[in-house]
Amino acid sequence: MGKTLLLAAYIVYAAFWLRFFAHTLVWWKAAQRSQGPAGPRSRAQAWVFFAADVLFFMRLLAVNPALWLGEWVFHASFLLVLLRHLRYFLDPVPDWVWRMQTPGLVAGYVLPCTLAYILAVRLCTRHEKYAAPANVFLLGLVLVISSLGVVMHAMFKPDLVEVKWFILGILRFAPSGVPESLLFVLHFGLVLVLIPILPTHIFTAPLVMMEARKREQALRLVMHEK
Repeated sequence: MGKTLLLAAYIVYAAFWLRFFAHTLVWWKAAQRSQGPAGPRSRAQAWVFFAADVLFFMRLLAVNPALWLGEWVFHASFLLVLLRHLRYFLDPVPDWVWRMQTPGLVAGYVLPCTLAYILAVRLCTRHEKYAAPANVFLLGLVLVISSLGVVMHAMFKPDLVEVKWFILGILRFAPSGVPESLLFVLHFGLVLVLIPILPTHIFTAPLVMMEARKREQALRLVMHEK
């Protein structure tokens, strides 16, 4: 069991970085081809709109405000939870990571609620894209992972020292024993399932939004000329 989990962790770890570098190459090639607006004012406006698209999901807000609320809170909570989990990956742990522990803890309890809300909105929305089986499965998987995290914190706490040494051992290629907590093993195993199926748009969303914004600007110019 322990060796299987470690082998799966290394396979997923390697696959993640290969995928990350592949998308970085796509970004670099797109940046080489891309030609931004000519003037500094138009360039600044483009970056403002781009930042609003990425940080506040303005496109989703215009299309589905109910879904936007859940998605924005979900992504903000998910980011805080990830920052809280950095304490298991860093040694020593920086002060700013320690300062994120309380916000991350609160976000950890909010996260399953936002996922349940998003699933309800998507399933009630009559749109194939929102209720696609792949999207529902992905959200359900993250819901189970986050719920297990809440249960472990609230009731069945694993040995956090064992957990940290297990994670650091994987990163340092000096694996240690798997923690005895069955809930942690299930939590960690489901994370390994999640990472390879993360949607491509997570890596390319800023690039896609930037290109969409450019197309809109070009369309407006064409309409103006007509």
